[in-house]
Amino acid sequence: MSFLAPIFFYIGLGVAAGAIALHFIVTRQPTSSPLPTVRFIPTSAVRVTTVSPVPEDLLLLLVRVLIAILIGAAFARPVILPKRRPVARVVLADVSRAVGDGAIATVRDSARALLRDERDVLVVFDSAAHVVRRNAADSASHLARTEREGRLSPALIAGLRAASEIRSSADSIELAVISPFRVTEMDGATSALRALWPGRVHVVRVPARGDSTVLATGFSLRASNDDPVVLAAAADGVPSRDSVVRIVRGTATAEDSAWAAAGRRTLVRWPAAGAPPGWVARARPDTVQAVVAGEAALVTPLERRWQLDTAVRATRVAARWVDGAPAAIDRAVGEGCIRDVAITVPTRGDVMLRPAFGHFLRALGAPCESVAGGPALGDAELRAFAGTGALAAQSAIKPPDTVATPLVPWLIAAALALALLELLVRRGSAPRWSAAVDDAGREEAA
Repeated sequence: MSFLAPIFFYIGLGVAAGAIALHFIVTRQPTSSPLPTVRFIPTSAVRVTTVSPVPEDLLLLLVRVLIAILIGAAFARPVILPKRRPVARVVLADVSRAVGDGAIATVRDSARALLRDERDVLVVFDSAAHVVRRNAADSASHLARTEREGRLSPALIAGLRAASEIRSSADSIELAVISPFRVTEMDGATSALRALWPGRVHVVRVPARGDSTVLATGFSLRASNDDPVVLAAAADGVPSRDSVVRIVRGTATAEDSAWAAAGRRTLVRWPAAGAPPGWVARARPDTVQAVVAGEAALVTPLERRWQLDTAVRATRVAARWVDGAPAAIDRAVGEGCIRDVAITVPTRGDVMLRPAFGHFLRALGAPCESVAGGPALGDAELRAFAGTGALAAQSAIKPPDTVATPLVPWLIAAALALALLELLVRRGSAPRWSAAVDDAGREEAA
């Protein structure tokens, strides 16, 4: 056992030592002065009885000493140091919709094989992460796939925190990730979070779900022949056919929404004039110099007329203006999703004929991440994610900001119980000195 703030324990020991010293210093009654009227009393012999000081109220002393020590120990925040082991493991198990139909059994088996010690930690993740600290191997046996998209960034954050919590129990910590490693499971923060891990990562790749939308290219487009988006799609060679993505430049119908909800499809509502559903007019329209969708950026002055209604809850922001405000959002509907685009397309100039606009159009016409899954990471990207070198050393992992001290409440409770006991003991204690008066009326020390 160790103390996080040992100075308080030493203070408690000092208070206990002071209580013992004071208890034994007071061994006799203080001297008394005779009253002025004593001169009228006839002179007589005074009988003096001398007694050896004998320690009294030892139970009371013991209770006070224990109270001081317990309070000092509680403020010192004791922690129980576990027995050290060579390697501790943090296992990140992907249970998102990206996992193949029969691959969830592989996820279970791989997780159980890695969780060799009862103190190892399991992080189960899809779009969010859940940490299992007790009976992790048993929990791994009951993993089930969900229908939510996968996100590696929340899982890495949870894994880093879990490693910080168990760093004191091992010489090295191994981080293992079990996942199909789809591209859509990575985001802008994933690389930065991976760089925070000071060692290699054990990568276990499982089969991915076979979605038809992963290989889907192009989109079906419903718009007038002179619409700028039609011209841009023709100039960039984007296939326009029956697809899992449908772009509507007019007013989307109930049939369009039902089409998206009935399957793993994406409906893009991009009005040629006016705002899409869920968007309201800005108090003062302005001009923005760029808009970004995924990896595609369109750098050109664009008029911004609409803003997202605060009551709308988006599943994902599909495009943003350069200042970070949403320009297009995805909302789940049934098995598919609807993408609302509030970007005004210029009708003058050659902006829609530029390759940059074609790339931007492809990004807006891509299937929603919630239904697409996306391609898998390449071998080179997966090797870069795994890294090389040794396991993460205990000294290389930052200790946790807060350390659990479960003994503190018990120490405080014991101190309070002894304080109540001290009141009872003190009330029942006999006086240390008694007085007797002799025949002459003088006080004797007994």
